[in-house]
Amino acid sequence: MENYDILIVGASTTGCWFAEKMAKQGFKVLVIEKETPDNVSRSYDIFHMGEGEMKQFDLVIPKENNPIREFRFESSAMISPYGSHSVKGAPSPVIGLHKHDYIMFMADLAKEQGAEIIYGASFSDFIYDESNKIIGAKYITEDGEKEAFAKLVADCSGIPSVARTKLPSSSVVENFKLTPKDILYVVLYYVTYNDKSVNARDLDGFYMQYKSWSAPAGKGYDAILGIGASLCYEYAQEVFNTQFMKNAKHPEYTVQKVEKGRTPYHRSVYSFVDDGFIVMGDAACLTKPTCGEGCTSSLVQGEIAVDVISELLKEEKPLTKENMWSINKRYMNAQGKDFDSMRPLLMGVVTIDFDEAEYLFANDVLFSKKILGGMDEGLNLTLKDIAEIIGGIIKGIAKGKIRVSTVKNLLKGLKQSGDVGKLYGNYPATFEGFEKWKKQADRLWNEIGSLADTCDPEILKKLNIK
Repeated sequence: MENYDILIVGASTTGCWFAEKMAKQGFKVLVIEKETPDNVSRSYDIFHMGEGEMKQFDLVIPKENNPIREFRFESSAMISPYGSHSVKGAPSPVIGLHKHDYIMFMADLAKEQGAEIIYGASFSDFIYDESNKIIGAKYITEDGEKEAFAKLVADCSGIPSVARTKLPSSSVVENFKLTPKDILYVVLYYVTYNDKSVNARDLDGFYMQYKSWSAPAGKGYDAILGIGASLCYEYAQEVFNTQFMKNAKHPEYTVQKVEKGRTPYHRSVYSFVDDGFIVMGDAACLTKPTCGEGCTSSLVQGEIAVDVISELLKEEKPLTKENMWSINKRYMNAQGKDFDSMRPLLMGVVTIDFDEAEYLFANDVLFSKKILGGMDEGLNLTLKDIAEIIGGIIKGIAKGKIRVSTVKNLLKGLKQSGDVGKLYGNYPATFEGFEKWKKQADRLWNEIGSLADTCDPEILKKLNIK
């Protein structure tokens, strides 16, 4: 049994990144990972990360001849449901990487800085002191249960959130388990086009109404055709086959392989910290509201955590929730307010039917360059912007192109988006104001519901999904 400064549960992107940053400063770090090295992050082969974000978070960008790196391309346009219109934001280079290989590379970087990683080690429970404060964790290996003491336990275990969900109900960090309503089920089809004259890169883009996309796939394939949906993979595949492929008029293709994976689609936990504990990455539901990507978006919180925790350790101050509370406040100001306020608006947007969306795309209303290009950074719409959106929608109603029910959903989404932004902008600066704030947030999110509430009732009925 050893003593560590930091014990990290999970050796994927966030866990390895956090381990490297803390070990680099001389802290003693242990990472436990339930999988063997060969099985870490195998759900997807190719994953994409923005080149700018990789530079921002000091993630190594492999050189072109490195086998970990597959390609580089410019970010794709947002495309209307029938493929008639597209809107592209500012150029943004994206790097395509082999996920398992890149994460193992990140693990090697962490180990080079002195972090210890134990594979085949499953978190089983916390270790508490006599005052019920977390002082370490128990984990199970093939040799039986072991213990490690630490000043901080960090849950970076992804969707299972194996440590966070073990917290007592008295913790200020929520211990809920994600349900199918809180998860985006992603299906990736690696394809080659039957017509060899097709330029796959001309087809790259994201179709918000289906939550589907076409993107580069690497050698041996023309593209990845992807789809994400709430509830289950079967629902996602049904939307892909009966809506996306029918309406978007995609060229005929041959599927070479299929991959499936999951990502959280849930507002972030209200507090990331408690005494001797922090939750990070997917375990904290830190994903982009537009697509569910979390590899780099979670590192906004990660950078803040490294800054605050390393300073406390250097000053030999205890890692209590009070001392670490600024991680919560700073994250809400930096990203949380923008990300979570986007969710209710997006719920209104996806209720727009395909014909209405085509009209809005064609007339630069709602699906405009400013809005679509800013969805992952916070819209910051001016009163003039909002007035133009409302004016465009009113014209659509007068022309019979937009339903009144759609307008109600959009206005509801806009209002709730503003309510979330205001509430999160007033996130308590200290722990003392948290309980009152939490009650307000609970009421608001109960009113908002989840993206799963917008699923197509006909498809649900067809698949017998309750």
